[in-house]
Amino acid sequence: MESSVLKHPRIAEAVETLVAAGGGRITYDVGGGGRETLLAAAARLAAETNAPLTIVEARSLHSDVRAFVREVQPQARSAVISAEEAALQPAGSISGVLAVHADVLRDADVRTPLLAMAHSADHLLVARHDYSDTTLDALATPGLVLRLRDLMPSAPGPAPVTVSPPPMDMSVALRLVGQANRDVLPDQVEFFDEMAEVLERTDPAEVKQRVGELRSKYEATIELARRRRAAPGPTDPARTPRDHGQEQSATHQQHRTQGTGRT
Repeated sequence: MESSVLKHPRIAEAVETLVAAGGGRITYDVGGGGRETLLAAAARLAAETNAPLTIVEARSLHSDVRAFVREVQPQARSAVISAEEAALQPAGSISGVLAVHADVLRDADVRTPLLAMAHSADHLLVARHDYSDTTLDALATPGLVLRLRDLMPSAPGPAPVTVSPPPMDMSVALRLVGQANRDVLPDQVEFFDEMAEVLERTDPAEVKQRVGELRSKYEATIELARRRRAAPGPTDPARTPRDHGQEQSATHQQHRTQGTGRT
């Protein structure tokens, strides 16, 4: 836990709100300073009201919690206990300020004893995540929310720069599309029409990449078209000399008929 996070305006505002309200609840994102907000507000409230502070937290964090409270509020009288220890306390034995991190409520056996402690405390503060147990929510009001996005720098970044697409790249691309529509086989025309439409409405930053892709596909398609033209198709049989002779005879016969009619 770092006390430096308390300097952030959003966290400092949350601490002020909890202290002024005499308690409350902070719901926060992981890494959003919720635990520090809870402890700072609880320690300050205890110091201002000259009341004892009881903090219920996971045992693994006890030493860090004690060090943090000593740093931010040395005059506060505090005790840090686990949820299991809190469950053994006699009913009504807790007064003053009670600070609970809702992660300890994962154990269903401690929820009822902690709820009784919350009722007997003069001030209740709770920190929780969105997924934490809600047993104490109704007693810990008002409810505040700290999101990581709230802690990000608020200074606006540089305004986006509009860049015109490179005219040469775009003209090359559209010329390739037009040429491809003339040269490729009929079943390939739809592909190039679609690519032309994409190129006209695409983001300028992507033009160069799309042009390269288009050129590669165009070259492959042209090669395929050439190979298909080179191979004789079934609908284009080679003409024999006999066929040619028959056509010539038919032509001569027609000329003779026309000539006889001109008398």
